[in-house]
Amino acid sequence: MFGLVQILLYANAFYPNSMQTKKVLITGVAGMIGSHLLDELLKKNYTVIGIDNYSFGHVKNIEHNLSNPNFTFYRVDVCDFETLKILGKDVHTIIHLAAYKKISEKEAAMPTFETNGKGTENVFEVAKMWGCKVIFASTSDVYGMSPDLPLREDGDLLIGPSMIRRWNYAVSKLYGEQMAFAYYHDHGVPIVVIRYFGGFSSRSSFAWSGGHIPIFIRAILNDEEVVVHGDGGQTRSMGFVDDLVNGTVLALESEKAVGEIINIGNDEELSVLDSAKLIHEIAKTGKELKVKFLPMKEIFGQYKDILRRIPDLSKAKALLGYEPKVRLKDAIEKTIKTVRQQ
Repeated sequence: MFGLVQILLYANAFYPNSMQTKKVLITGVAGMIGSHLLDELLKKNYTVIGIDNYSFGHVKNIEHNLSNPNFTFYRVDVCDFETLKILGKDVHTIIHLAAYKKISEKEAAMPTFETNGKGTENVFEVAKMWGCKVIFASTSDVYGMSPDLPLREDGDLLIGPSMIRRWNYAVSKLYGEQMAFAYYHDHGVPIVVIRYFGGFSSRSSFAWSGGHIPIFIRAILNDEEVVVHGDGGQTRSMGFVDDLVNGTVLALESEKAVGEIINIGNDEELSVLDSAKLIHEIAKTGKELKVKFLPMKEIFGQYKDILRRIPDLSKAKALLGYEPKVRLKDAIEKTIKTVRQQ
């Protein structure tokens, strides 16, 4: 009986390189961004191979595409190099979204480094092996506590003390960015680094790894307490997934983007507490908004929360013609409507 690697070797033998300019591999395809990106690429007649280990993603996000002949899914961990190198053969671009994010000081830190470190190294090794382009998904977290607002791609980064484990996600992604440029300069691997600013949809993880907007939506619709860290005065710029996907596709299809770091997201800025109030207003549940304020120290220990996070999108606009199209209020309305339908 054939194993997975033997089957993949057999299948890949029938795909000459000249036919693969629209063949991509998405890691983390069952996640929020990955699944919506899959929808869009299939609409644009791409052939997509997707992998996910379901640690954060879910089969329900991609099941409507499983019968599409242009999509092939494998339940594979990005740390599985032997399988990844087979899947990467004859692929034009790897869109590397798979990541692990530790949320609190109580959680183990090593899974973040293993996935975001070794997994990312595997992606770049495969790209070097087969001559693939890589779109590397980074995060606005790498800006840390930088006071230089709005946050620019060429600005300095300000990361907190190493003994505070909460920084490990930002540091692991920053390591991935450095790795991207090492493979670009040392091995000629075409790369684009996208720094996503918080995005959401009805497919978000309705836990803290998915951001505060989905958490608040679920709590308000279920008439539960909205847990706000600190006093809720910290601000974020949250964007709808459609805008994140649009920016990713623009980066995928642009030669100008190669070798660049690009902010993608929405530049509307709203405090966490005001976000809860806006969601409550839109949801029209007829119930009172219940807010529970939780001291930062109880969640993150000595970690200092980032007080403001807003992107400078001028580079994305100039380089890609990118412009966020979905306003935050509309994004919340869309998400609430879909969640209620589900």
